[in-house]
Amino acid sequence: MGKGGEMNTGKGDESGGYENPNYPVVIGEDGVPRIGACAVDPLQSFKSTELQLWPIFGNKLSFARPHMRAFHFQWLSFFMAFMVWFAYAPLLVVIRQDLGIAKKGIWMSNVFNVAACVVARFVVGPLGDVYGAVKVQTALLGFCGICTFFAGFVNSLAELCLMRFLIGVGGATFVITQLWSSEMFAKNVVGAANAMTGGWGNCGGGMAIMIMGFIYEGFRDTGMSDEQAWRRAFYIPAVAVILVSVCMFFFSDECPSGKLSDALAAGKREKVTVKESTRGGFTNLNSWILFVQYATCFGIELHINNGMAMYFKDTYPVSLATAGLIASLFGWMNLFARGLGGYFSDMANAKLGMQGRIIVHTLYLLAEGAILIIFSRVDSIAHAIITLVLFSCCVQAAEGTTYAIVPYVAPKALGSVSGVVGAGGNVGAVVWGLMFMFGDSGKTGYRNLGIIIMASALLSVFIKIKGAGSIFGNDDSGESDEAPPVAKGEEL
Repeated sequence: MGKGGEMNTGKGDESGGYENPNYPVVIGEDGVPRIGACAVDPLQSFKSTELQLWPIFGNKLSFARPHMRAFHFQWLSFFMAFMVWFAYAPLLVVIRQDLGIAKKGIWMSNVFNVAACVVARFVVGPLGDVYGAVKVQTALLGFCGICTFFAGFVNSLAELCLMRFLIGVGGATFVITQLWSSEMFAKNVVGAANAMTGGWGNCGGGMAIMIMGFIYEGFRDTGMSDEQAWRRAFYIPAVAVILVSVCMFFFSDECPSGKLSDALAAGKREKVTVKESTRGGFTNLNSWILFVQYATCFGIELHINNGMAMYFKDTYPVSLATAGLIASLFGWMNLFARGLGGYFSDMANAKLGMQGRIIVHTLYLLAEGAILIIFSRVDSIAHAIITLVLFSCCVQAAEGTTYAIVPYVAPKALGSVSGVVGAGGNVGAVVWGLMFMFGDSGKTGYRNLGIIIMASALLSVFIKIKGAGSIFGNDDSGESDEAPPVAKGEEL
C-alpha cells in the first residue's frame, strides 16, 4: 500500500485507472504515479486502493472525502448502533431484580433483541442497493436512538421484550456498513476495509457492556435509587447515537461520486431494483453457506455480548461492574482481531486468489470452535479470561474473513448478499439463545457450541464462486458477470 495523495487509486483499477481525464496524475513521495486528490465529483468512479490509517498501514491518517471520511462514518455509525443495541445487557441483573423477572425471562428478552435484526437485515440490504447507504443508515440510527431514549420506561417482561426487539432493528446497520465499505474500496484492500469497519463498529458492544454499569453506578452515587439509576442510564447513549446520525447524513458520501443519485446520473452505477437485488442475493447458494457460517461467528458474538456479563456474575464472586468489564474484553478484541482476519484474507488472495480467502476463513472457524471447547473446561477465573480473549480473537477474525468473501458472491446485488449473510448472524444468536434458555446455560452449553462451530467450518468445501474459485482452486474463466476473476497474484 503506497503513500501519496488524499485519494489513491492504482493502475489496473476496475474504474479505468489513469485514463480518466478528469483527474490529474501526480507523483507521490515514493515516486509512484497516482490519481491526484480532488473533491467529490459526480464523474468520479474510483475505488480507493489503500486505507490511509497510519500507523496501521504505514501511510498517513486521513479523514478526506470521499473514501476515508466515509470509512470513519461507516465504523462510527455501526459502533453507535451496536452500543445502543447492547445497552441493556450489563444492566439485566439489576433489571430482573427490579421487575421481578426470572432468568429464563431474561434469556427470552435476549432472543427478542436479536430476532428483530433477522428481518431487518433481509430488508435493508436491497434498500441499500436501491437508495444508497447514507440514507438507509441514517434512518436506522435515528429509529434505534429514539427507541433507546424510551428504554428505561419498561415495567414488565413483555415491555422489555418489545423494547429490546425495536432497538434490535439497529443491528441492521452492519449490512449497510459492509455495502458502503465495498462501494468505496478496491479488491486489494476490501477485505481489510470491511473487517475494520465491522470490527471497530462491533466494539460498540464492548463499550456498552463496559460503561453502562459505571453510568448506572454514577447515577446511583448521586442519591438515586437503583430503579431511577438504571432507567436514566439510557438517556446518554440515546442522545449520542442521534447526534452521530445527523452528522453522518450531512457530512459523508455514500459512494466515490458522492451521492448515489449523482453516480446513477453520470452512468457510473448501474440502476437496480429491489426485485433484481433480492433475486441476485437470495438465489445464490454461496449466500446461504456463508449465512450458516456467520451464524457460528457473529451469531456467537451476539450471544456472548448478551450473556457473558451475567455468566461471570453468576459463576464467580465479582461485582456487576467487574463482570461487565471482564465481559467487555470479548467485544474490545474487535479493535484489531476482525481487521486481522480481513488483512490475512487479502494477503491469501494475493497469493492464492479466492482459494486463499476460503482456506483462511475455514481455519479461523476451526480454531474458534476448538478454543470455545477449551473455555468450557477451565475452572479458574484467570484461565476463563485468557481463553475468552483468545476465543474472541478467532470469532472476530472469522467474521472478517466472511465479509472478505461476500463482495465476490454477487456484486450487482451486494446489499442483498450482505443482508442474507448478516441475517445469518442474528438467526444464529436466536438459536443459541433458545438453546441456552431451554438447555444448559453453563459449561456444557459452551462445549456444544464449540462442536457446532467446528462442524460449520466443513461447509467451506461447498463454496464455489463462479469466475473466482473454491477451496480446491481458482476459476479464471472470467465467464461470470457476478464476480470478477481473481487470478493468482492479482494485485487488486
